[in-house]
Amino acid sequence: MEGETVDRLVSDALEAEVRSRYRPQAGSVAETVVCRLETGDGGGEDRPSRVVCKRGGASVWTGDVTEPLVLERVAEATDLPIPRVLATGSLADDSNGHLERWAIYEFREGTNPGPSYVDLEPTVRRRLVADAGELLGRLHGTSALAFDRVAGLARDTDDGSLSLREPDGWHAVDPGWLLAELPVPLAGDKDFRPVLTHGDYQPSNLLVDDEGAVTAVLDWGNAHVTHAEYALARAEARFVDVYAGRLPRAERGRLRGLFRRAYANGAPLETGFDRRAPIYKLLWVAQSGANYLRIAREPRGRRQLRTQVRRLLE
Repeated sequence: MEGETVDRLVSDALEAEVRSRYRPQAGSVAETVVCRLETGDGGGEDRPSRVVCKRGGASVWTGDVTEPLVLERVAEATDLPIPRVLATGSLADDSNGHLERWAIYEFREGTNPGPSYVDLEPTVRRRLVADAGELLGRLHGTSALAFDRVAGLARDTDDGSLSLREPDGWHAVDPGWLLAELPVPLAGDKDFRPVLTHGDYQPSNLLVDDEGAVTAVLDWGNAHVTHAEYALARAEARFVDVYAGRLPRAERGRLRGLFRRAYANGAPLETGFDRRAPIYKLLWVAQSGANYLRIAREPRGRRQLRTQVRRLLE
């Protein structure tokens, strides 16, 4: 995102001059810039000293930029630690004639634990995992964020509100078709609850304090509606299973137990989940691979993948 464009967006939306800007070390697929603002004597107590400006960040499921709408809906229904949406809008994208959506968010304090996750003190990492499980349980356990079917999320063309849409791609948002074919002892009572979920819940999309307490949940651009325990299994894989070989087996078992117990404080953990979880995780791996292949076929998708790889290397 060009610096002049960022300065103009922030200045027009917040009536504040940008003093300096920088890119976060880790972030979403969206073009993300942190802006330091001139507060001055006339800025008032409500004027922030830093904000986060994002451009783009289309959902992998529907191709729409839905993060601002999702955050507003989650903020209305919960008290989860998420950034407030300060302003939104769109710009003409001269390269293809489409509108590029942008949003300005509250800056949240904390450290991204993703790069140092395996090197954290065990007590800090356990606090982080317990907090993450508890927050996911609160999200899935909020009745106002429950739905009657699974779907991707899109922007309604009539009024700009959040609406449900069939995903654009392999329909791995819904694992119910798979479990319906499994033996009853494994499938349990098949009580699959469609809920709003984050879509990319992992350590790198959190901010924490020095003790490991979660101070913010970031990057909701791929939020969608899926069955609660499928989303739980995917999140558990990101906090525990992907670190096989880097964390001892006993520690992974402890983290897995912490994550599930904390989740159960806010949302029901269905009978037989421990038997279904490995199937969910295999489905997630296959779904992720299929989505990356689909994204790589499009010029914009290739740009997003290059951005992710470049940030990882940096």
